[in-house]
Formats: sequence, structure tokens, C-alpha cells
Amino acid sequence: MPENKGPIEDEIKPVPSAPLVPSSELLQLLADMLTDYAIILLDEKGAVLTWNAAAERLKGWKANEIIGQSFARFYPPEDLARGKTEMELKTAREQGRFEDEGWQVRKDGSRFWASAVITALRDKEGRLRGFGKVTRDLSERKKSDERLKKQAEEIMEMATVPVVQVWEGIVLVPLIGMLDSQRTQQLMERLLHRVTETGSPIALLDITGVPAIDSQTAQHLIETVSAVRLLGAEVILTGVRPVIAQTLVHLGIDLANVITRASLDILELKVAPKA
Repeated sequence: MPENKGPIEDEIKPVPSAPLVPSSELLQLLADMLTDYAIILLDEKGAVLTWNAAAERLKGWKANEIIGQSFARFYPPEDLARGKTEMELKTAREQGRFEDEGWQVRKDGSRFWASAVITALRDKEGRLRGFGKVTRDLSERKKSDERLKKQAEEIMEMATVPVVQVWEGIVLVPLIGMLDSQRTQQLMERLLHRVTETGSPIALLDITGVPAIDSQTAQHLIETVSAVRLLGAEVILTGVRPVIAQTLVHLGIDLANVITRASLDILELKVAPKA
């Protein structure tokens, strides 16, 4: 009788093996698929050996235009003048890797902000065979960071020296904290700009939130009053508490030509329309 094979044994058939793809070809496919990363190989002196599609899109050169050229072509003149490319290769050679962010240059001369990583490539014996360089365009991130920074500075500036129009023809500066030289400059610039912008003939400087007055602070206030008057506007100093008044007298500060009030509550201001 013929030998009876089990059902599992009958179904086992050899699976044909997939053809092997050279690793170099796979690496090239990977480099071409990474559309956001310019991946290039450099020789020991920094000349370009390979150029992927992302590098062409990012930097503008075609492979036949840049292969064999020094990677120094990607850097602005000020970086070349201070030897940045030599420093980058030296650091990568000695430490195995160099990483940085900075301006790089396209073929058309335009600049973009990029991150760059240079890695030293060594064989099994430890001999340097070249470098791998990966570049990523961070221009949009930098623009976003700069916008956020500018917004933060503007918010901080407004919080430090706010100037608001409280009535038609009247702007108010509620000062809080000590008034140093930097804040005085900000105060003067913002107040002069606001008076000019609104055409306000009256500016109120409220020092209710100023804890103490010294001779330097008083001098800053007088300078601000004088600058505003040069624009044809009048300054009224409000929030002058008894202790502040005594200090000003003790310091010998002459505010005889400055209109002062104890608080905003007792102000009765009427701004006549311009003829």
C-alpha cells in the first residue's frame, strides 16, 4: 500500500526566495525618498561625491553641476572668511560629528536657515574615507520663532510702559514700578509716538504705582515732560502721594512748571476742538 502522508506534510511547499537588492541601491532609494533632507557625501577634503534629489530641490544645483565642487559653495561669504567650513570638517574629523544651525546659500544666491550635521565616515581600520552631510531647511521654523519673539517683545514693551488713549485728545501712561534709564527711554519713545499718532494735546503720567522717587527718577520724568512739550502737548503728573511730594521737596526737584494732581479722580479735563 502507498505510504499515507499527513495533510500538513502534503501542503508544505518551498517558498521561492526574493531576489536580493544591493544595499547601496537601497540606501540610494532611501536618500531619494527623504524629500526634506539634503543628503550628500563628501571626500576627505570636503568635495561633493553624491547629490540626492532633495539636495537639488533645496540648494538649486543639479548633480552634474556640483559633484566635485567644494561644499564651501553652500556657505555665505562671512562664514568662509572666518574659516567655518574648515572648522566643521576638523570638528567632525576629531569628534566624529559636527552639528550646527546657520545660513546657507542656494545656487541663485538666496539664503535659507538650515540645520546641518556632518559625520566622519571611517572604514574598519579607522581610516577616514569621507564625510556624510545631512541638511534640513528650517526657514519656516525660524520665521515662526522670530514672529513669536517679536510678539513677546511687543507684549513685554506694552506691559512695561503702556500708553493708552482714555478720552479723545488725552493719553494715559500708568507707571508701575521703578523708572530706570531703559524704561524712561521706552516711556519717552512710546509716549511721543502715541501723542503724535493720536494728535492728543494732553498726556497724563500716573505715578500711583511708583513705589519711590529718587533724584534720577525725577530727572527722567522732567526729561519726558520736556520732550512731550516740544510736540505742543501738555503733561499732567498724577498720583503724587504725600510721601512722594515730600521726597521731591527734600531732593530739591523743581516741578513748578509741571501740572500735578493727587489722583485722576479730581481731574476735570475738557479738550477744546482745534480751530
